[in-house]
Amino acid sequence: PEWNIATMALFKLAASIFLLASSPAYGFTSPTTLITRSKQISNSNNLIYHESFFPSKIATSSSSLSALPISSTISTVDISRTVLGLLLAQKISNSGYKKQSLSKSGAISAFLVASFSLATSFRNGLTLLAFYWTSSKLTRVGSKIKGKLEEGHTEGGERGASQVFACSLIAVLCACVRRILVGNDGPLLSTSVGLLGDQLTLAYVAFFACCAGDTWASELGVLSKSKPRLIIKPWKQVPPGTNGGISFVGLAASAAGGTLMGLIHGVLVPGGIASMLPFNLPPMLGAISSAALKKEVLILSLVGFIGGFGGSLLDSVLGATIQVTYYDDVEEKIVKRSGPNAKRVGGLAFLSNEMVNVVSTALSALIAALTARSLLSIMI
Repeated sequence: PEWNIATMALFKLAASIFLLASSPAYGFTSPTTLITRSKQISNSNNLIYHESFFPSKIATSSSSLSALPISSTISTVDISRTVLGLLLAQKISNSGYKKQSLSKSGAISAFLVASFSLATSFRNGLTLLAFYWTSSKLTRVGSKIKGKLEEGHTEGGERGASQVFACSLIAVLCACVRRILVGNDGPLLSTSVGLLGDQLTLAYVAFFACCAGDTWASELGVLSKSKPRLIIKPWKQVPPGTNGGISFVGLAASAAGGTLMGLIHGVLVPGGIASMLPFNLPPMLGAISSAALKKEVLILSLVGFIGGFGGSLLDSVLGATIQVTYYDDVEEKIVKRSGPNAKRVGGLAFLSNEMVNVVSTALSALIAALTARSLLSIMI
């Protein structure tokens, strides 16, 4: 009953958002026909554009770009994707709760963010789900060893609402803002509203790249056979699990995790999979050129690599300075608070782990958005 009530409430809320986005009063063209024109054109700089969805009241800088007619109805694909997203989010969050990878509050939170992310586009939702799936799997790797090194570690790595929101909320808000202000998800350089759509796309990728980089580094780095070193004092060895501790294994894992997020988001670009098929599809199905797909994958993979590796380093610096770490000499493990046998081995008691994650991921997303113009001009 709780899940059914939550499903209906979220469905109504998502439907309201789409009604707002498709209202002519706000000057947005709705993806009504959904048979979007997938005409690929080039501007004077030979930049590839994918004409899929343009705000009707915003003038374009190129005469070859045209807007779709205004309509106040919602497309059947939007509704179908939202409903499918609700069902998939319910199944995944319920499964996570049963497997103890999510607490009750974590399951409800995961249901909300997954539903909204899938409602904005399939690739947004699948990128988010890829992060959660890989994180849950890696949490179980070496769980017995982790239990001996860190206090409170469980086999499933049960995550609560604060952890779920810290590793998703900002990105989901970016996806919702992009859907409302820009339109349907599409390749980079595919809208007539300047860089806004691309900035939000890069911010989304950088956010989850940072999340994946930090999580992968934490889950695999703690298993390294060599002791980690404090990032602000690389000559100093610290116990495994210490906030701000880094190792070669952890750094490699952070780069891999971030790159994977970017790669997934790039491959799943609308029209991307269709372009990889060995036969041609009708233009209405929106296949993009293979060259456009390669550029999309290259750019987003690079953003993912930088977001994963750089975001993990940023998180480590914050962890070493403004997040306190306690080590129990008797238990020989990292503990959450001070005690008779626990001593502080690093950092200040200023921010919690969740808050450190929020700061590092938010900064990663912001940097990606602010550097979007430079990155796109170099890579395309």
